[in-house]
Amino acid sequence: MYKRQQTTFWQQIYFRAFISVLFMGTLFYFSNAFSSSPKPYGFLCKSYFSENSPLKVMTNSEIQNLQTLASQHASVAHKTDPQSVSVKEHISSEFDKLHDQLKSRGVSRKDLEKLYVAFYSVARQEKQRHAEEEAREEVRRNELLEQQRLESLPPDGRKAIFHRIEPGTFMMGEVGAQIETTISKAFDLMATLTTQIIWRQIAMLANSKLNGKYKIKIDPSRFKGDTRPVEEVYAEDIQTWIDALNELSQAGEPALAELIPGHKQGDVYSLPTEAQWEFVIRGRGQYNDVYHFGNDEAQLYEYAWSQRNSGRETHPVAQKKPLVINGKEFFDMLGNVSELMADSWDAKSPLPGGVDPIGTEGFERVLRGSGWSSGARGQRSGYRNIAAPGELSCSMGFRLLRTSN
Repeated sequence: MYKRQQTTFWQQIYFRAFISVLFMGTLFYFSNAFSSSPKPYGFLCKSYFSENSPLKVMTNSEIQNLQTLASQHASVAHKTDPQSVSVKEHISSEFDKLHDQLKSRGVSRKDLEKLYVAFYSVARQEKQRHAEEEAREEVRRNELLEQQRLESLPPDGRKAIFHRIEPGTFMMGEVGAQIETTISKAFDLMATLTTQIIWRQIAMLANSKLNGKYKIKIDPSRFKGDTRPVEEVYAEDIQTWIDALNELSQAGEPALAELIPGHKQGDVYSLPTEAQWEFVIRGRGQYNDVYHFGNDEAQLYEYAWSQRNSGRETHPVAQKKPLVINGKEFFDMLGNVSELMADSWDAKSPLPGGVDPIGTEGFERVLRGSGWSSGARGQRSGYRNIAAPGELSCSMGFRLLRTSN
């Protein structure tokens, strides 16, 4: 007999709660917005305890007791383990006791159940909101831990490590002839030049997993070494390699997450524009001297492999002092190998400036940073050079830029 009454009680509660939850969100909002009560029940209580309501005979302790039962119920509503079942039985029993106290004062079970359902619906929404906040906080914690992990990885060229660059405005070009330029969107730039081990692994993935669509040379460089920059590749070869990388990214190739920390499926990789590249080497507008470290040419060799100290060959990346932006380190922005840009240039047209410019004049491709065979003049922050179509050079490489899809 008791069991049948308990089942009927829960069926009524669940059905009424289902209907009630459709409008309780609005009621909950007004409860927080307009009630002086610290609990989300103040406005709700006012609506149920009007002058003509039979519930007005309830004492504050009885109302609080009903709220507590509803909150406990909301915590175990969809659980079926023995402990939760025991809690539900206790709630049902306490509800019956409370009704026994109130029915002599004219409170029907139906009226009490309506109030209980209202309290239960608010409690369910509050617990759901709390659970969603906890889930969001867990995501934030995991993102922070992942960011800390990425920042602790050594930029030794064995993995493609990227740092975030926020948008901004800076003065672009050679000192004395600069033009205001704006980068309107954030992007990620690789902390090092693209190394031979990174080139090789992407090439092998593309050749084996993309049905022969790309036939990329595995080991093109003259100066061999896993963590030396890749070189002796045509501009067309570099673009083919990047196209293959993007196709692997779109396909969700799992190996990319290991090779490129922080990679997500659908991330898009490209060459930087020379505006983006110079935005970085000028520290987002902080460094407006000849070099990012100042005007003293003698310091150049602490930051760059060049004609004077390279021994006429490339060197492993990240061996010289880095360019630092907000604690993030970028290596070999000057020297080692010249970096191929996304822009073309006719070697005479001036910098366009403006918002997110990209050069389209001529057929030659822009080079920035200069390489191991260059002198100090070619390694100025604003210096521009070109690569002729079909040029193959052991002092030309590239660095990747990434944007999220």
